[in-house]
Formats: sequence, C-alpha cells, structure tokens
Amino acid sequence: MELTSFPEIILLGLAALATLGGLAFFLRPRWLIAWFKGMFAFGLIAVGILMALLALNLRYYQSLDQLTPVATLKSIQVGPQTWRVTVQANGSAPKSVTLKGDQWQLDARIIRFSGLLSWIGLKPVYQLDRLSGRYVTLEQARDAERTVFDLAHTGVVDIWSIDRKIGLPFVESRYGSATFMPLKDGATYRVQLSSTGLVAEPTNAIAQKAVDDWF
Repeated sequence: MELTSFPEIILLGLAALATLGGLAFFLRPRWLIAWFKGMFAFGLIAVGILMALLALNLRYYQSLDQLTPVATLKSIQVGPQTWRVTVQANGSAPKSVTLKGDQWQLDARIIRFSGLLSWIGLKPVYQLDRLSGRYVTLEQARDAERTVFDLAHTGVVDIWSIDRKIGLPFVESRYGSATFMPLKDGATYRVQLSSTGLVAEPTNAIAQKAVDDWF
C-alpha cells in the first residue's frame, strides 16, 4: 500500500527515530544505566513532593475511626422555610448559617490511603465539606433560592480536589453525604461518620418527631 498522506509519513519518521533512539540505549549500556538512575531519582523526588503536599494539606483533616461523631446541628426557624442552622464540628467553634428549604444535608470529604501510604500507617481522614438546604416540592427545587455553604479548609494545596481531577497514587478521595433530614424549629441532630459515609440522627424529641412525621 502506498503512503500518500503526509501525516502518515511524518508519523512513520517519528516512529523510526523513537525506535532507533531506544536501540541506542542498548548499544551503549552506560546510557541505559544512567537513564534508569535518572528515572529512579525523579521517582523519589515525585514521592517526596507528594508526601510533603499531603503533610501540609492533612492538617485540615481529622482521623476517621469506625464510627466517629463529627458534628451537631441545631435549627431555629426565622421565617417561612428559612432557618438559622448552627453547626459545631468536633474541635471547632460553632458556625451559624441561614438555610432555605425544608431539609438539610451535610457533606464531608473523605480521604483513604493505599499502598505505600497505608503501609506507613496513614488512616482515613475527613473534614466537613458543605451544608445545604433542599426544598421538597419540585417547583421550589427548580425555581426557589438554593442555599449551600462551604465548610472545608483547603490551604495552599487541595489534595482532595487534585485527586478528584487527575487521580493521585495511593490516594482515594470520596464524598460522604448524610441523608436529607427535616428542618424543624428547635430540632437538634448528631452526625456521625464511618469510612462509608455520614449518618445523621435526631437527639431531641422535636427532631425525632420531625423525622417520624417525615418518614
């Protein structure tokens, strides 16, 4: 078959150059050994940079055990479908936001480790990601104001987001989301987190009745 396409000729030329270049390493073993040394050195540098970035970013996360209490929430109604929700994460000061809707949901960022990072003892870690409100009716869900508040601290380097975009070695980032729970005046909830996700449960009679009536 004749080659009449210029791109085909260019590709064949590049393929020939790449093949000859690869064979040149074997003709001169010193080049091959130097190349392997260089690749090994770059690999070590890459691992060192990854470790440093993890160390800087993981200070914003907390260790995740079997079932870890991560936050408490309290809602106070301040208007029609408008609520003042106070979130207190473990080890942090309470944060109050205004949510609109009929239900709330809390999300968390979870990072798990494998391979080398697991072997050196790094356990799963987490941090709260965002708090959001939701309307029950489809019309309001489509047209009414939606409220979402960021709770995460990313620092200079956001390992969780980087892994979600390009996939880092030995790192597995994932979302954990609590089931949507009803907003009620005076209701309080506790949120716990396992390696599989968030679990929300009522902690007073008002919240329990709201859940019972809802479901």
